[in-house]
Amino acid sequence: MYPKFSIIITCFLVLGDFCPGNSFSLQVDDSELDRSSQSNIHSYSLILNKSTPAVVAVTTQQVVRRMYPGGVSNPIEDWLRRYYGLPGINQPRIEEEKVPSGVGSGVIVSPQGHVVTNAHVITDPRTGELMEEVVVQVGGQTKYSAEIIGYDHATDIAVLKVEAEEELPHAILTNSDQLQVGDIVFAVGNPLGIGMTVTMGIVSATRRSELGILREEGAYENFIQTDASINRGNSGGALLDAKGRLVGINTAIISQTGANIGIGLAIPVNMVKRALTDYLEEGKIRRGFLGVSLERGPDGGAAIVGSVVSGSAAAKAGLMPGDKIVKIGEKGVSSVNQARVLISQSLPGSNITIEVFRQGLLKKLEVVLGSMSEENAPIPGIQLSPLTPVKRKEFNIPDGVRGVVVSDSTGETETFKKGVVLVEVNGSQILSVDDVAQNLYSGINRFYVWYRGKYRFLAYRIP
Repeated sequence: MYPKFSIIITCFLVLGDFCPGNSFSLQVDDSELDRSSQSNIHSYSLILNKSTPAVVAVTTQQVVRRMYPGGVSNPIEDWLRRYYGLPGINQPRIEEEKVPSGVGSGVIVSPQGHVVTNAHVITDPRTGELMEEVVVQVGGQTKYSAEIIGYDHATDIAVLKVEAEEELPHAILTNSDQLQVGDIVFAVGNPLGIGMTVTMGIVSATRRSELGILREEGAYENFIQTDASINRGNSGGALLDAKGRLVGINTAIISQTGANIGIGLAIPVNMVKRALTDYLEEGKIRRGFLGVSLERGPDGGAAIVGSVVSGSAAAKAGLMPGDKIVKIGEKGVSSVNQARVLISQSLPGSNITIEVFRQGLLKKLEVVLGSMSEENAPIPGIQLSPLTPVKRKEFNIPDGVRGVVVSDSTGETETFKKGVVLVEVNGSQILSVDDVAQNLYSGINRFYVWYRGKYRFLAYRIP
């Protein structure tokens, strides 16, 4: 047996505040794996029999309009309808029907029926919009209509809720930061819709990033890589360790053919816990904000401070352009994306230590992080949004245009109309909303923008 403890979070309804309406609990076991290699295990059936019932099939449906022909045509009736507008009984009829759209997997993580899966499992791949209906199937039999609590394309995490009269089987979560290359893992899900399937492998790598797997602009990639077989339909399913604990959510494979070749990717469960807690406590994702632009080092790695936003958390802590960030909190940093992920996974207002090399000397700086949501409007009167498929369709923006779009404007300036895409700010490429804030400064700023098929430069003063 191994030690377990539960995290109980209760929501109390306060007028005007978000509240999910009930409490939820997560069962967590952070004990280390036995890596001594002294015991010979011939079967994992008992462990998996306890863990796999929490893995479910997630199916989606869309409402489509179908046209059906009318009855037998009558020549006289057709003549009257054509010349006198007489409605005919033989006109085609249109009916709405729900049709299956996709099949994926999910994991029940609380006895109250909270399910985690991938955002791409419950959204339309062409538009990014939610599917009309999401159904969760437990044990290959019982089906529940699922409520969508929240979804985040930037991490590809979605949280669902199902209502059941009985307590549902749920996974035990662990600390994914403790994973090491070579640890045994199991991928559990509903591949190709054939039913619940378990495959076995090892952890091939951790903290995989900058792979371009997530299509969202400014996404946060931080994957566990495994050679356990993952196929279409496994998305949203469980990656379990040798104790049967949830360590990740299976998300994607890297393959030139679309078939599994032993490079599977999973979202660490620590990121999942953060998203789940944020949605159920606040109704939205909370991300820390540092206030710097980051650049790659000469060798392609490292995270070098390019500029510091005036008045930001970074400026108050004393970060300077040219600083090489080597550690955030207790974790080392070897790339720009790792730095972005670590900051985004820290709560706004949290106090963290950032270690930097400055002119050959190691310095430790104490930083109190700001809030990404509070910094979401770096230009007064302007609301910026990532270029999601929905926004591209709304403003007719081609796929080749990169940046962030002005989704709303108070009318205080004619410069940034709705639909304007910010491509560069002061010479720096823009991939996310926080990139805009990180590259602005007080005074005249130079913008490179796209609007209605044309690129141009413009200048705008930030107070």
